[in-house]
Amino acid sequence: MPVREPPRWLALALLFFAQMVAIGSISYGFSVLLKPLALDFGLPRAEVNRGLMVVLVGMAVFSPLIGRALDRFSGRLVIACAAALFGAGWLVIAVSHNLVIALLAAFFLLAPGGAALGPLAASTLVARWFTEKRGLALGVVSVASSTGGLLVVPVLTFLIDTFGWRQAMGAFAAIVSLIVLLFAFILLPDRSDRPAQGEAAAQAVDQPGNLFLIRDFWLIAFAVGSIMAINGALLSCLIAYATDRGFTAYQGAALMSVISGTAVLGKLGIGALSDKIDPRWLFLVVIVLNACLLAMLIANPAYPTLFTVAALTGPAVGGVLPLWGMLVGGRFGVPSMGRAMGLMSTVFLPLNLLGLHIVGTAFDKTGSYLPAFEIYLMVLVFVAIAILPVRASFRK
Repeated sequence: MPVREPPRWLALALLFFAQMVAIGSISYGFSVLLKPLALDFGLPRAEVNRGLMVVLVGMAVFSPLIGRALDRFSGRLVIACAAALFGAGWLVIAVSHNLVIALLAAFFLLAPGGAALGPLAASTLVARWFTEKRGLALGVVSVASSTGGLLVVPVLTFLIDTFGWRQAMGAFAAIVSLIVLLFAFILLPDRSDRPAQGEAAAQAVDQPGNLFLIRDFWLIAFAVGSIMAINGALLSCLIAYATDRGFTAYQGAALMSVISGTAVLGKLGIGALSDKIDPRWLFLVVIVLNACLLAMLIANPAYPTLFTVAALTGPAVGGVLPLWGMLVGGRFGVPSMGRAMGLMSTVFLPLNLLGLHIVGTAFDKTGSYLPAFEIYLMVLVFVAIAILPVRASFRK
């Protein structure tokens, strides 16, 4: 699809930065803010965790509206509005001493801003801008979320330790939102990235209600959402699993690191391969790799074996994100991609919560994570069955 100069890779770079700071400060940065927030508001840490849940629920609630906006308006407008909401959300939280006001800002400002700067907008716009090397571009931009954990967390840690959390988050919000706002008007296309009205109207799935009546919408949502839920639950307990096995906390952290590192390779490699190979077959590879990791965890091998398997299967954790964009674009076409991915993001929320509930409940009742891993293996069988019937011819 034609876009105005500057080159589309520079536009992708801005989306990369926006996603990096949004996901880095919300998903990864919350761990840095946990203790300062608890001390400042005089709350137990369990209560503070609910603040993150408010943001995650808000992101799920607003995702369908953001997806619809992406299909109806230019990416420049959506990203600029998202940057303003994101910055305003953190600024209100930073200056507020009232917990209710902070939570309202988290839900109505930070959540929609973060969601619109995250993978939903990035995948939709990149798929719209790139007709060649689309899978590679989706893989590159999906690396941004991992980079957020790698780069944003150390920056926030330094700022909070030096200036205090309120000044740190206020300055962070102001600077990054201004950067994204400024470069959105310089680097992002205006009208040239909007789907033509005739093209959008020609697709039956353009009406929101129709998506819920289409079998493939639910098959893709179940398959992708289940993989993401399993990966999220697995990573949440991996260090605890390692220490329960008698390994050190550093060895458990090394398992997390090798999975996170190879997940980046998976995003790039699997994304690039999806330009040439049917994404359904690549999704089956992701399923098999996930199954191998779960089976190895159940088998309780020696640490060197476990570390090696984690390194070899880690790409499956990252590869699911670019495949999600390719599957949705391949089934519903670019003009309806934002709406479809936005609605699926809402479907993912209960799956993610269920995945975490299963792993926590399994340990509480049995003293082991193995029953949860066995359940996840069975779920992967149904995921494989679900993805095969999906129609995957890409509509450009």
